[in-house]
Amino acid sequence: MNNLSSSPVRTPRWVFPLAALIALTVTPRTSARDSSVTTVPPALVESLQLRPFYTKHVSARGFPVLASERVSNFALLEAAYLTDQMLAGRDDIRAALIKNKVRFAVMAHDEFKTMVPEHSDLQPAKYWDKRARGLGATPRRPAVSCGEENLLGYPGDPYATENILIHEFAHAIHEMGLNTVDPTFDPRLKAAYEQALAAGLWKGAYAATSRNEYWAEGVQSWFDTNRENDPQHNHVNTRAELNAYDPALAKLIAEVFGDRPWRYRRPADRPATEKTHLQGFEVASAPKFSWPAELLEWNKQYLAKTQPNEADRVALTLLKPDAQAVRASPESTRDTSILFLNRRATEVSLHWLDFKGERRFYAKVGAGQTHAQQTFSGHRWLITDEAGQPLGVIVADDEPSKAVIE
Repeated sequence: MNNLSSSPVRTPRWVFPLAALIALTVTPRTSARDSSVTTVPPALVESLQLRPFYTKHVSARGFPVLASERVSNFALLEAAYLTDQMLAGRDDIRAALIKNKVRFAVMAHDEFKTMVPEHSDLQPAKYWDKRARGLGATPRRPAVSCGEENLLGYPGDPYATENILIHEFAHAIHEMGLNTVDPTFDPRLKAAYEQALAAGLWKGAYAATSRNEYWAEGVQSWFDTNRENDPQHNHVNTRAELNAYDPALAKLIAEVFGDRPWRYRRPADRPATEKTHLQGFEVASAPKFSWPAELLEWNKQYLAKTQPNEADRVALTLLKPDAQAVRASPESTRDTSILFLNRRATEVSLHWLDFKGERRFYAKVGAGQTHAQQTFSGHRWLITDEAGQPLGVIVADDEPSKAVIE
C-alpha cells in the first residue's frame, strides 16, 4: 500500500474543541445491531452511481456498507459495527465521508479485488487480486474494502492477526474525512512522521513508507489490532506500546478518536454484549478462504517476468530534480518495477513523488547495493544522497527497468 527532513519540524499547536472532546467520550447512538441488511436503495444507486454488482446494503448511520449477493449478511453488519466504533463521537468525519461519496465494499471470501467495481480498472487484474484483500478510498476510487473472511474470522484468513477494515478505514478517515473537516491535520501528521523518521523510529517497518501508512499502522495499534515482530513490523501493536514508542503519533490519534476504552477483538474473543449483531453466526459453518491455485501460479510467473535480470531491463536516465516534468507522479494503473543500482560510495534514499509532488520515503540503498521497487508506469522517484540532497529523479518505464546511481 515515505524522508528525513534536514532539520526538525515543529508540530503546530492545535486546540481541540471542547465540544469535540466531550463527543469523543460517548458511544454511538445507534450501531450495526440496530441496522438490517437490505437491498441497495435506488436513491443511493443514483447518488453514488453504483453498478448492479452491489445487491446488499447496511446503513451505518448514513454511511453505506455494500456487498454482492455472495457476501454473508453478518459481514456487512460487522463492517457497520466497526465503522460505528471508529466514528463514535465524530459525526463531522462521518458527514464528510458521506459528502465525499465514500462507501465500504465487503468482498466475499471467493471474490477478489478487481471484482469490486471501483477497483476494476487496476491492472494487471490478477496481480491486484493477489496483492490486496483491502484498499483505502481516494477521490478517484471512493470505495474502502476488505474481505468477509477477515471480518468474521473464517478459517484460512491470510491476515488473521490483524483487522484489515481498521487499517483501510483509517486511510479513508484521513484522506476523505479529516482532510475535509480539519485542513491542519495533514500538515501536522506530516510533521510528526518526519520527526519520527529523524529520530530513527519505525526503521524498516511498513509505517515508515509514507505518512499515510504511518497513520493507518498507528491507528491499528491504537485499537490493539496490528501485527508485531515480523519483516514489516516492530514490537508496537497496542495502544500502550504506541504511547510509549511514538507519543507524537499517539497524541494525533487520540485527538481524532479519543482515548476511549474500546479496543478491537475478533468476534470469537468478544463478550456476547459486543456481538449481538452476530447472533446466529457460527464460524464452524463458515467457508474456508484460500487463494485459487491458478491465481498463485499466475502471480509466480508474473513476478518472475517483471523482475528480470539486470541485463534484460530498460535503462533509465537520471533527470534533474528541478525539472517541471518530474515534480509529481501521474495517475497510473500499469504495474512495473525499477531495479535501483547504487554505484556510489555512500548510501542513497528513494522517495516516491506522490500525486501532489510531495516526497514519500520508501527505502535506503547501501553503497554498492541494489533495490527492486514495484511501482507504476510514469511514477516519479526522487534519489537523495546521505545528506538528504537531491541527486535526480527517475521516471518509471512501461517495461521493467533499471536505474544506475553514480
